[in-house]
Amino acid sequence: MALRMSAVAALPFRPYVAPRFAAVARPSWRPIVVALALLTAGGCPRGGGELDVETLPLVTTDDPRAEAELRAAREAAEAGRAADAAQRYQRFLERFPNDPLAPIAELGLGQILLAQGDYPAARARFARVTGASDAATAERGRFYEGVTLQLAGEPHEALARLRPLLGRTVDPEETALLLRSVATASAQVGERLPAVDALDALLREPIADDAREAARTQLESLVTSALTAEEAQRAESTLPHGGAAWPLIARRALREAFTAGDMERVRTLGAALAAAGATLDEELSSMLLRAARPAEVAPGVVGAILPLSGRGREVGQRALRGLMLAAGTPATGPGVPGAPQLVFRDSGGDPARATAAVDELVQLHRVIAIIGPVGTEETAAAAVRAQALGVPLLTLAAAGDAPARNAMVFRAFATPDAELSALVSRARGRGARRFAVIGPTSGFGDAMRAAYARAVSAAGGELVASPAYAPGATSFGREASALRAAAPDAVLVADAARTLALIAPALAAAGLWCQPPGTTPPRDGRAITLLATGIGFDPSLTRSSSRHLQGAVFSVPFHAATATGAARAFAERFTAQQLGGEPDAFAAFAYDAYRIVRSTVDAGARTRPDLAMRLAGLRADTASALGGFTATREPQRATRLLELQGDTFVAVE
Repeated sequence: MALRMSAVAALPFRPYVAPRFAAVARPSWRPIVVALALLTAGGCPRGGGELDVETLPLVTTDDPRAEAELRAAREAAEAGRAADAAQRYQRFLERFPNDPLAPIAELGLGQILLAQGDYPAARARFARVTGASDAATAERGRFYEGVTLQLAGEPHEALARLRPLLGRTVDPEETALLLRSVATASAQVGERLPAVDALDALLREPIADDAREAARTQLESLVTSALTAEEAQRAESTLPHGGAAWPLIARRALREAFTAGDMERVRTLGAALAAAGATLDEELSSMLLRAARPAEVAPGVVGAILPLSGRGREVGQRALRGLMLAAGTPATGPGVPGAPQLVFRDSGGDPARATAAVDELVQLHRVIAIIGPVGTEETAAAAVRAQALGVPLLTLAAAGDAPARNAMVFRAFATPDAELSALVSRARGRGARRFAVIGPTSGFGDAMRAAYARAVSAAGGELVASPAYAPGATSFGREASALRAAAPDAVLVADAARTLALIAPALAAAGLWCQPPGTTPPRDGRAITLLATGIGFDPSLTRSSSRHLQGAVFSVPFHAATATGAARAFAERFTAQQLGGEPDAFAAFAYDAYRIVRSTVDAGARTRPDLAMRLAGLRADTASALGGFTATREPQRATRLLELQGDTFVAVE
């Protein structure tokens, strides 16, 4: 009997033509490919409804009974009777296991099992189909086996079956399912760029709105948080600009270029996005606007970032007064025509606001340098931005490692290490060998103990004791006894002046008397030198605790009452301008920072790199202890030391 075409196979179809294959033979629910695409996106298949039967491979049989059985199974599937269709496919396979239509039945039954979530059983069916003699049918078996493997959590095996099929499908729904499965499996194995490629191709297909939204969400997640910087750069240069992925990648690249200070790349990416018809949000539009401004520097304009509101506003306002005095800018009213310009911004103590202020001062006001911020965290954030934009930043923060990390950052205040080194050196000059420290159990106390230990070791001394107390303590008898037992020559009090005023008498009661060199302590007492950092200094100590602080050494980078030379001139000008009492260290350092920048510009610096180069290693006569900057952009002089003698603080070298 001559072979005749199956009635199933005789439906309209796209014949198999290598290297592409025709649409999959589908038995049932409507449509199976859409249901499976939802599964790969984390959704559920649609239940009920008719099946879309499109086309089948060209397969024939000479057995009319087999043809009728397969037709009945397919009709049950078309009617939405999944259980009936599955039984009929199963019965067909039991009755006609060797019929040429058996792989078609296996494929149909496997699709039903797959949509039901029975992955092992579905995979077994598809595996049998892969051995079919008809090439198109076998290829469909591999296709659905790969989809099943991806859904079953075996992405490596799924990709091995699915990737060879990329570009070979002609049915839109199958193409969408293939791309979705490849994208998900690639992401699961950490191959992010192939996942982006597949999702980009998927979004160019005519898929349903919900599937499109799911694909776009997955693509955005990959682009914004999964791709490395190197992968993003590669994708930006290779993806087609007309797809969905490239604009996302380009927006990310634009942000990163702006952060790095590469304004030329910002402009290039902005132009490419505009040419592609991509829209930009307010943030990106602002970046493009700033990048489009002239890159020239205004040598007469100096910026400042200070906490003029929030917790640190008092410090910020004192520093601002020093800046205005240096710039010749009155507190109110217009500035002097032609005078150098000072542009200041309020950071509010917020690192993000400090970073934004750097952007604005550089891009909009074209400042040649920036003074501030004051806080350590603000400075760390602003320093990164200043470095990226190539603008010198003269920070008023003592802590942190911003100068070491950023070649455009200069520090005005000395670090705790430098300040303590000066105190220890003074004590060593008095003959001290054995050192101790007393301070609170806090982050500050721990940091000061560690810095003091380093300073003592570097000076060849010995740290013999470091008792600690709870923050806010007012009684120190136990700690004083521990210090007496250690027999120190010098003791650092790492706390504020009000606590120092309580600790000094407690130490004397324990037999440790702070005294000037060459004096004799009371009977059974031990002469020591008390050391205090800037926070431990208060002029009122001469009234409250002078008896127990004779000869104590204080680190005070600026003190108006003992000022001489440039410091005295600054203090007198500050008072005469009625800027708010006597100036403090923050006012003095801000004043000095501005004057150093201005004098360097007046000496010929016209670019930011030239200014930075000239500032490094510069020596200057300053109101504060600053004295200019070292080659490593730290203060030339760590601090100034004051010693209490009688009722007077006296400057010592």
